[in-house]
Amino acid sequence: MASAPGHRRIRWLVLALLLSAPACSGAGHDDGGDPAPSEPRLVASIAQFRFDEGTRRLKAGVTNDGDAEIRVTRATVEWDGLDFPTVPLPDEPVGPSQTAAFTVEYGEPRCSRPPEGPPTLVAVVDGRSRRLPLHVDNPGLLNRLRAKACAEQRLDRAASVELRLSDRTEVVAGEEYLPGRLVVRHPVGATDRVQIVSLGGSVIIDLVPRAAGDALPATLPPGRRELRFPVLLGSVHRCDAHALGQSSQTFLISAYVRLDGHPTQRVVLPLTTAEKELLNGVVKRDCH
Repeated sequence: MASAPGHRRIRWLVLALLLSAPACSGAGHDDGGDPAPSEPRLVASIAQFRFDEGTRRLKAGVTNDGDAEIRVTRATVEWDGLDFPTVPLPDEPVGPSQTAAFTVEYGEPRCSRPPEGPPTLVAVVDGRSRRLPLHVDNPGLLNRLRAKACAEQRLDRAASVELRLSDRTEVVAGEEYLPGRLVVRHPVGATDRVQIVSLGGSVIIDLVPRAAGDALPATLPPGRRELRFPVLLGSVHRCDAHALGQSSQTFLISAYVRLDGHPTQRVVLPLTTAEKELLNGVVKRDCH
Protein backbone atom coordinates (compact mmCIF):
# COMPACT_ATOMS: atom_id res chain seq x y z
CA MET A 1 0.00 0.00 0.00
CA ALA A 2 2.87 2.36 0.67
CA SER A 3 3.77 2.31 -2.97
CA ALA A 4 0.31 3.36 -4.24
CA PRO A 5 1.02 7.13 -4.36
CA GLY A 6 4.11 6.45 -6.48
CA HIS A 7 2.10 4.31 -8.89
CA ARG A 8 -0.59 6.99 -9.11
CA ARG A 9 2.05 9.62 -10.01
CA ILE A 10 3.40 7.40 -12.80
CA ARG A 11 -0.12 6.79 -14.18
CA TRP A 12 -0.83 10.54 -14.19
CA LEU A 13 2.46 11.22 -15.97
CA VAL A 14 1.72 8.63 -18.67
CA LEU A 15 -1.81 9.98 -19.07
CA ALA A 16 -0.49 13.52 -19.43
CA LEU A 17 1.96 12.44 -22.12
CA LEU A 18 -0.75 10.57 -24.02
CA LEU A 19 -3.07 13.56 -23.90
CA SER A 20 -0.44 15.99 -25.03
CA ALA A 21 0.89 13.87 -27.91
CA PRO A 22 -2.09 14.36 -30.28
CA ALA A 23 -2.02 18.11 -29.68
CA CYS A 24 1.61 18.26 -30.80
CA SER A 25 1.57 15.85 -33.70
CA GLY A 26 -1.76 17.00 -35.05
CA ALA A 27 -1.08 20.77 -35.11
CA GLY A 28 -1.99 22.11 -38.53
CA HIS A 29 -3.59 18.81 -39.57
CA ASP A 30 -6.65 18.17 -37.40
CA ASP A 31 -8.35 21.36 -38.61
CA GLY A 32 -7.54 20.68 -42.27
CA GLY A 33 -4.80 23.36 -42.41
CA ASP A 34 -1.40 23.03 -44.05
CA PRO A 35 1.75 22.47 -42.04
CA ALA A 36 3.73 25.58 -41.12
CA PRO A 37 6.04 26.49 -44.04
CA SER A 38 9.77 26.07 -43.53
CA GLU A 39 12.11 29.05 -43.66
CA PRO A 40 13.37 29.71 -47.21
CA ARG A 41 17.06 29.24 -47.84
CA LEU A 42 18.37 32.40 -49.51
CA VAL A 43 21.71 33.49 -50.95
CA ALA A 44 22.41 37.16 -51.77
CA SER A 45 25.16 38.29 -54.13
CA ILE A 46 26.38 41.37 -55.97
CA ALA A 47 28.82 41.96 -58.85
CA GLN A 48 29.80 44.47 -61.52
CA PHE A 49 30.03 43.07 -65.02
CA ARG A 50 32.68 44.25 -67.44
CA PHE A 51 30.28 46.22 -69.64
CA ASP A 52 29.21 48.23 -66.56
CA GLU A 53 32.78 49.18 -65.65
CA GLY A 54 33.15 52.92 -65.32
CA THR A 55 29.51 53.34 -64.28
CA ARG A 56 27.72 53.09 -60.93
CA ARG A 57 25.65 50.12 -62.05
CA LEU A 58 25.84 46.82 -60.18
CA LYS A 59 24.00 43.52 -60.60
CA ALA A 60 22.58 41.97 -57.44
CA GLY A 61 20.25 39.11 -56.72
CA VAL A 62 18.56 36.82 -54.23
CA THR A 63 18.92 33.14 -55.12
CA ASN A 64 16.33 30.65 -53.94
CA ASP A 65 18.38 27.82 -52.44
CA GLY A 66 15.32 26.03 -51.08
CA ASP A 67 12.68 23.65 -52.41
CA ALA A 68 9.62 25.93 -52.65
CA GLU A 69 8.84 29.03 -54.70
CA ILE A 70 9.42 32.46 -53.17
CA ARG A 71 8.58 36.03 -54.16
CA VAL A 72 11.04 38.90 -53.80
CA THR A 73 9.37 42.30 -54.15
CA ARG A 74 11.96 44.84 -52.89
CA ALA A 75 15.66 44.84 -52.18
CA THR A 76 18.51 47.15 -51.27
CA VAL A 77 22.12 46.99 -50.13
CA GLU A 78 22.94 48.36 -46.71
CA TRP A 79 26.53 49.39 -46.09
CA ASP A 80 28.04 52.37 -44.34
CA GLY A 81 30.49 52.96 -47.22
CA LEU A 82 27.99 53.81 -49.99
CA ASP A 83 24.35 54.81 -50.26
CA PHE A 84 22.05 52.45 -52.16
CA PRO A 85 18.41 52.99 -53.18
CA THR A 86 15.63 50.47 -52.61
CA VAL A 87 14.76 48.70 -55.88
CA PRO A 88 11.27 47.28 -56.59
CA LEU A 89 11.22 43.84 -58.21
CA PRO A 90 8.45 42.15 -60.22
CA ASP A 91 6.04 40.25 -57.98
CA GLU A 92 6.72 36.94 -59.70
CA PRO A 93 7.48 33.45 -58.37
CA VAL A 94 11.16 32.54 -58.06
CA GLY A 95 11.59 28.78 -58.24
CA PRO A 96 14.25 26.62 -56.58
CA SER A 97 17.77 27.43 -57.84
CA GLN A 98 16.44 30.56 -59.59
CA THR A 99 17.55 34.12 -58.83
CA ALA A 100 15.55 37.30 -58.45
CA ALA A 101 18.10 39.58 -60.14
CA PHE A 102 18.07 43.36 -60.31
CA THR A 103 20.24 46.34 -61.27
CA VAL A 104 21.14 48.88 -58.61
CA GLU A 105 23.17 52.08 -58.90
CA TYR A 106 25.07 53.19 -55.84
CA GLY A 107 24.76 56.79 -54.73
CA GLU A 108 26.94 59.10 -52.67
CA PRO A 109 29.94 57.66 -50.85
CA ARG A 110 30.52 58.14 -47.12
CA CYS A 111 34.11 59.31 -47.03
CA SER A 112 34.57 60.74 -43.53
CA ARG A 113 35.52 57.41 -41.95
CA PRO A 114 36.22 53.82 -43.08
CA PRO A 115 33.27 51.42 -43.24
CA GLU A 116 32.90 49.44 -40.04
CA GLY A 117 30.96 46.35 -41.05
CA PRO A 118 30.35 44.09 -44.04
CA PRO A 119 27.58 44.88 -46.53
CA THR A 120 24.22 43.15 -46.26
CA LEU A 121 21.27 42.80 -48.60
CA VAL A 122 17.85 43.64 -47.18
CA ALA A 123 15.03 42.08 -49.20
CA VAL A 124 11.29 41.65 -48.80
CA VAL A 125 10.73 37.93 -49.37
CA ASP A 126 7.19 36.55 -49.23
CA GLY A 127 6.08 39.78 -47.58
CA ARG A 128 8.71 39.65 -44.85
CA SER A 129 11.85 41.79 -44.58
CA ARG A 130 15.00 39.70 -44.36
CA ARG A 131 18.61 40.77 -43.83
CA LEU A 132 21.03 38.52 -45.71
CA PRO A 133 24.83 38.28 -45.74
CA LEU A 134 25.98 39.68 -49.08
CA HIS A 135 28.43 37.68 -51.18
CA VAL A 136 30.58 40.01 -53.32
CA ASP A 137 31.68 38.07 -56.39
CA ASN A 138 34.82 40.16 -56.82
CA PRO A 139 36.45 40.50 -53.36
CA GLY A 140 37.09 44.12 -52.41
CA LEU A 141 34.81 45.47 -55.17
CA LEU A 142 32.68 47.70 -52.94
CA ASN A 143 35.72 49.14 -51.17
CA ARG A 144 37.29 49.97 -54.53
CA LEU A 145 34.10 51.60 -55.77
CA ARG A 146 33.86 53.63 -52.57
CA ALA A 147 37.49 54.78 -52.92
CA LYS A 148 36.82 55.75 -56.55
CA ALA A 149 33.63 57.64 -55.62
CA CYS A 150 35.45 59.50 -52.83
CA ALA A 151 38.22 60.44 -55.28
CA GLU A 152 35.59 61.68 -57.77
CA GLN A 153 33.99 63.75 -55.03
CA ARG A 154 37.36 65.27 -54.15
CA LEU A 155 38.16 66.00 -57.82
CA ASP A 156 34.74 67.60 -58.37
CA ARG A 157 35.56 70.13 -55.66
CA ALA A 158 38.94 70.87 -57.27
CA ALA A 159 38.22 70.88 -61.02
CA SER A 160 35.88 69.76 -63.79
CA VAL A 161 37.16 67.53 -66.59
CA GLU A 162 35.23 67.58 -69.87
CA LEU A 163 35.83 66.25 -73.38
CA ARG A 164 34.61 68.59 -76.13
CA LEU A 165 34.67 67.11 -79.62
CA SER A 166 34.24 68.57 -83.08
CA ASP A 167 31.19 67.71 -85.18
CA ARG A 168 33.35 66.59 -88.11
CA THR A 169 36.45 64.49 -88.66
CA GLU A 170 39.70 65.61 -90.26
CA VAL A 171 42.84 64.03 -91.62
CA VAL A 172 45.98 64.48 -89.52
CA ALA A 173 49.33 63.03 -90.72
CA GLY A 174 47.51 60.90 -93.27
CA GLU A 175 44.92 59.40 -90.84
CA GLU A 176 41.31 60.28 -90.11
CA TYR A 177 40.53 61.52 -86.59
CA LEU A 178 37.79 63.21 -84.66
CA PRO A 179 39.50 66.21 -83.04
CA GLY A 180 38.63 67.74 -79.71
CA ARG A 181 39.85 69.29 -76.49
CA LEU A 182 40.09 68.04 -72.96
CA VAL A 183 38.98 71.01 -70.85
CA VAL A 184 40.01 71.16 -67.19
CA ARG A 185 38.52 74.07 -65.21
CA HIS A 186 38.88 75.33 -61.67
CA PRO A 187 35.56 76.18 -60.03
CA VAL A 188 35.39 79.53 -58.26
CA GLY A 189 37.68 79.52 -55.24
CA ALA A 190 39.57 76.32 -56.14
CA THR A 191 43.35 76.50 -56.39
CA ASP A 192 44.43 72.84 -56.66
CA ARG A 193 47.17 71.88 -59.06
CA VAL A 194 45.64 69.40 -61.52
CA GLN A 195 47.57 67.26 -63.99
CA ILE A 196 46.42 65.22 -66.98
CA VAL A 197 48.82 62.31 -66.64
CA SER A 198 47.73 60.05 -69.51
CA LEU A 199 44.85 59.15 -71.82
CA GLY A 200 43.10 55.82 -72.35
CA GLY A 201 41.12 54.54 -75.31
CA SER A 202 39.32 51.26 -75.92
CA VAL A 203 39.99 48.09 -77.89
CA ILE A 204 39.26 49.78 -81.23
CA ILE A 205 39.32 53.54 -80.48
CA ASP A 206 42.45 55.52 -79.64
CA LEU A 207 42.58 58.75 -77.62
CA VAL A 208 45.88 60.56 -78.07
CA PRO A 209 47.37 64.05 -77.62
CA ARG A 210 47.24 66.10 -80.81
CA ALA A 211 50.78 67.31 -80.24
CA ALA A 212 53.53 64.74 -80.54
CA GLY A 213 56.45 64.41 -78.15
CA ASP A 214 56.27 65.54 -74.53
CA ALA A 215 52.64 66.71 -74.49
CA LEU A 216 51.86 64.88 -71.23
CA PRO A 217 51.59 65.49 -68.40
CA ALA A 218 49.65 68.70 -68.94
CA THR A 219 49.10 70.89 -65.89
CA LEU A 220 46.45 73.31 -64.71
CA PRO A 221 48.36 75.41 -62.13
CA PRO A 222 46.74 77.02 -59.08
CA GLY A 223 46.66 80.54 -60.56
CA ARG A 224 45.00 79.59 -63.84
CA ARG A 225 41.27 79.09 -64.45
CA GLU A 226 41.27 76.70 -67.41
CA LEU A 227 43.42 74.25 -69.36
CA ARG A 228 42.46 73.29 -72.93
CA PHE A 229 44.38 70.24 -74.06
CA PRO A 230 44.02 69.25 -77.78
CA VAL A 231 43.30 65.55 -78.42
CA LEU A 232 42.46 63.23 -81.31
CA LEU A 233 40.20 60.18 -81.40
CA GLY A 234 40.79 57.64 -84.12
CA SER A 235 41.04 53.99 -85.03
CA VAL A 236 43.46 51.66 -83.25
CA HIS A 237 43.68 49.72 -86.56
CA ARG A 238 42.25 46.56 -84.96
CA CYS A 239 40.09 45.25 -87.75
CA ASP A 240 39.85 41.58 -86.78
CA ALA A 241 36.40 40.11 -86.20
CA HIS A 242 37.03 39.54 -82.51
CA ALA A 243 37.92 43.19 -81.83
CA LEU A 244 35.09 44.59 -83.92
CA GLY A 245 32.40 42.14 -82.85
CA GLN A 246 33.22 41.38 -79.22
CA SER A 247 34.16 44.82 -77.89
CA SER A 248 31.92 45.45 -74.85
CA GLN A 249 33.42 48.85 -73.99
CA THR A 250 33.97 50.39 -77.40
CA PHE A 251 33.28 53.94 -76.22
CA LEU A 252 34.70 53.75 -72.70
CA ILE A 253 37.51 56.28 -73.01
CA SER A 254 39.28 57.96 -70.13
CA ALA A 255 41.65 60.61 -68.86
CA TYR A 256 43.94 59.85 -65.94
CA VAL A 257 44.14 62.86 -63.65
CA ARG A 258 46.15 63.64 -60.53
CA LEU A 259 45.65 66.16 -57.76
CA ASP A 260 48.67 67.14 -55.69
CA GLY A 261 49.02 64.79 -52.75
CA HIS A 262 46.66 62.15 -54.15
CA PRO A 263 46.96 59.08 -56.40
CA THR A 264 46.20 59.28 -60.11
CA GLN A 265 42.54 58.57 -60.81
CA ARG A 266 40.59 57.58 -63.86
CA VAL A 267 37.95 59.95 -65.24
CA VAL A 268 35.55 58.33 -67.72
CA LEU A 269 34.72 60.72 -70.57
CA PRO A 270 31.13 60.22 -71.81
CA LEU A 271 30.30 60.50 -75.50
CA THR A 272 27.04 61.56 -77.13
CA THR A 273 25.22 59.35 -79.62
CA ALA A 274 26.32 61.65 -82.48
CA GLU A 275 29.97 61.42 -81.39
CA LYS A 276 29.76 57.62 -81.22
CA GLU A 277 28.36 57.54 -84.76
CA LEU A 278 31.21 59.72 -86.02
CA LEU A 279 33.78 57.43 -84.39
CA ASN A 280 32.06 54.33 -85.75
CA GLY A 281 32.43 55.87 -89.20
CA VAL A 282 36.15 56.45 -88.66
CA VAL A 283 36.69 52.81 -87.64
CA LYS A 284 34.59 51.41 -90.52
CA ARG A 285 36.43 53.48 -93.12
CA ASP A 286 39.77 52.41 -91.63
CA CYS A 287 38.83 48.72 -91.72
CA HIS A 288 37.27 48.57 -95.21
